[in-house]
Amino acid sequence: MHALGYAEIAIVVQDIERATRFYVDVVRYEVADVDVGEGGRIIKVGPDHFLGLWEPNVWGSERAPFEGAYGDQFRKQVGQVHLVFAIHQDEIEPLAGRLIDAGFPVHGPETHKDGSLHLYASDPDGHAMEWWGKTPG
Repeated sequence: MHALGYAEIAIVVQDIERATRFYVDVVRYEVADVDVGEGGRIIKVGPDHFLGLWEPNVWGSERAPFEGAYGDQFRKQVGQVHLVFAIHQDEIEPLAGRLIDAGFPVHGPETHKDGSLHLYASDPDGHAMEWWGKTPG
């Protein structure tokens, strides 16, 4: 089996508006035209790639009542993840500047052995983010 890519990565955040400001105003992704109700937001990060932002106890409630450890873990906890977004190599430096200007500490950009630039920062909820500079083609 081979994945066609990913459709959505979902994370739990403490404050939906704060998280949205980070991903839209600082990183410069966009809010998707998808209504998921109060306490949730879908961010479009690529043509068919989305980041779901959910406040604790919102996702998996009446809409999708997941039972057991999976539902409990995701619904209630702001968990630690390490997301890596592939972006154009030329966008790494400007993103680093926007993150720093917005008060977010960054590590990098650093050049990996293959020549690609990588930038690391945490979002407002402490999720470990990485942006991997790619050269299309």
